[in-house]
Parts: sequence; C-alpha cells; structure tokens
Amino acid sequence: MLISEKNKSLIALFFSALFFGSTFLIVKNLLVSFSPTFIVFMRYIIASIFFLVIGGIPNSKTIKPGLLMGIFLWLGYITQTQGLVTTSTINSGVVTGFYIVLTPFFSKLINKTQLNSKNYIYSFLGFLGIVLISITDITQIFGNIFTMFCAFSYAMHIVLVERYIDGLNISQLMFVQSFTGAVLCIPFTELNQINNFNEYWLPILFLGLVVNVSAFYLQLYGQRIIKASTSALILSLEAIFALFIGILLAGETLNLLSWGGVLLVLISIFLVIKE
Repeated sequence: MLISEKNKSLIALFFSALFFGSTFLIVKNLLVSFSPTFIVFMRYIIASIFFLVIGGIPNSKTIKPGLLMGIFLWLGYITQTQGLVTTSTINSGVVTGFYIVLTPFFSKLINKTQLNSKNYIYSFLGFLGIVLISITDITQIFGNIFTMFCAFSYAMHIVLVERYIDGLNISQLMFVQSFTGAVLCIPFTELNQINNFNEYWLPILFLGLVVNVSAFYLQLYGQRIIKASTSALILSLEAIFALFIGILLAGETLNLLSWGGVLLVLISIFLVIKE
C-alpha cells in the first residue's frame, strides 16, 4: 500500500520532532565542558560541510531565504542552549514548545495564510499543556526566559520555511542556513575549546548529523505540503520526547499536573492531524 504524500510529510515531521527532542540531554551534558556558542558553532559547521557536499554550491535563489532562516534559527539555538545552563531538559523542551501558539499568528501575519478558529483552539490547547508541564520549578525562571526567546525564533523559522520552501533545493537551502549560523557564532566563540573535541566527538557529531542535518531536512521535507500551524503542533512532540528522555535517562520527575499537560499536548496534536 502506497503512502500518500501528505502522510509521508507527517511522518517526516514526526521523526524530525523525535530527533529534536533527543538533543536536550546531550546538550545539557556538553555544557559542562563547552560554552553554548561553541556547541552551536560545531553543529553548524558539521551540517554546512555535509550539505555543501550533497547539494553543491547554492544558486542565487537560495541565498536570501537561507540567510533569513539561518538568522532566526541561530537565535533559537543560542537562546535555547544558553537557557539549558540554568533550566532542566524537561523545562527547556516544553517551553520551546511555545512556538506552537506563535506560529499560526506569525504565519497569518507574514504569509497571509487563512486559519479557521479550530487552529487557534488547538494551538492554545497545546500551549496550555506546555504551561502545565513547565511550572515545576520557579528557580529555573531565567533559563525559561531565554528559552521563551528561543520559541519566538523557532516560530519565525517555521514560518519562513513555509514561505520559501516551494521550488527550492533543500540541500542548498540548508547549506546557506547552516553556514549563516556558523558565521554568526564566530564572534562569540572561543575556538580553542576545540582542543577538547577528541573527548566529546561522538555527541557533537550526533548533534551535527542526526539533528542539524537529518531533523531539519525532514522538517523542510514535511513543510513542503503541511502548513506552518500544523507543522508546529507536530514538531511540538519534541517537548514530549525531551520529557521522556529526561525522565528515563536523567532521573527528572513530573507531578500529576504536569502529566495532565502532556495529555493536553498529545490531544491537541491528534486533533489537528485528524483535521
């Protein structure tokens, strides 16, 4: 039985969220030995090399979209990674998920998309779930604030992908996006930290290839068909994956209220996919 293009896109977004959700604990552990900007810089460099090899020199049509996407993705990475210095992997994952509320509004404002009332209801339902998950520890407020800025940036990135992805070479677009992020990191990066790379090459390579390459490729593939508001809800599964990884591998815990939040997020995603 053949899988429809829409279902292929939904599956791509699902696995993209899974890969994104796997990063929080890895980044949290790497922050013991590296600065946030160095981690982001290495992820971008690895992805840039990969996409340049498979996509070749980008054509002029990919430059402007790639630059804009790269700037907002860089802002999201930097603020999220900085936030992980003082917040838990669970909180980082779920506060990042605030973009599911922002994306429909940004999409309507920038891309002039038409959204029915149900889209707003599902988005706010998902956001309510994220709030219930994230209010576990007030001492992590500053990390959560940084992560909130990350959510704004990720929402803008999703909307820009929706705006520009049609008809462009994904690999070339990803190269421009990744190279832009790497360049933006340079003024804030202590490059001598690369001396510790040999000890941590495996998790850094994982972040560069599995996440910066595979997850973003799958996101762009999925968004060729799936609109931004729906994509944001599916990608918010990242928060759920981060949550379970944090519980299973880092020993983090949730109370009953937070588990109710998990249920709300899953319900909101089910409803939007059903539509």
